[in-house]
Amino acid sequence: MKIKYLKHTNYFDFYSVDKTAFEKIPLFEGGVSAGFPSAADDYMDMDLDLHDHLVQNPSSTFCVKAIGESMKDAGIQTGDVMIVDRSLEPKNRSIVLAVIDGDFTVKRVNVNDNELYLMPENDTFTPIKITEEMDFQIWGVVTFIIHKAV
Repeated sequence: MKIKYLKHTNYFDFYSVDKTAFEKIPLFEGGVSAGFPSAADDYMDMDLDLHDHLVQNPSSTFCVKAIGESMKDAGIQTGDVMIVDRSLEPKNRSIVLAVIDGDFTVKRVNVNDNELYLMPENDTFTPIKITEEMDFQIWGVVTFIIHKAV
């Protein structure tokens, strides 16, 4: 897989998303049994194009490699690749890539009583209340998280 490296910050590595970076892989019909295996399900139905599956808006989508533990309870671990779409409007409870006073962070959006908070998914970290004094911008919505199983 070829992904073009763009930039490193204190907390993230940025990569571009190019259709040629993703290859088609076999997709087996019927899923995987969590009980007894079935030989009848062991045939390929089609190829899965990861670009088509992971990228809704190619011109506004990029990858970011996560660093840190603040979102571990959301399944985001150091080294995970997050697919981020800048064209999507964040909703309450969305996971977003944001910039606060020049520093990037990934957190969950929480709007409560007309106040905006960026919430970590790890109890050892403190929620961030967004105030007018902050230089704040949402860079995009995290749409997928890719991490190794082991």
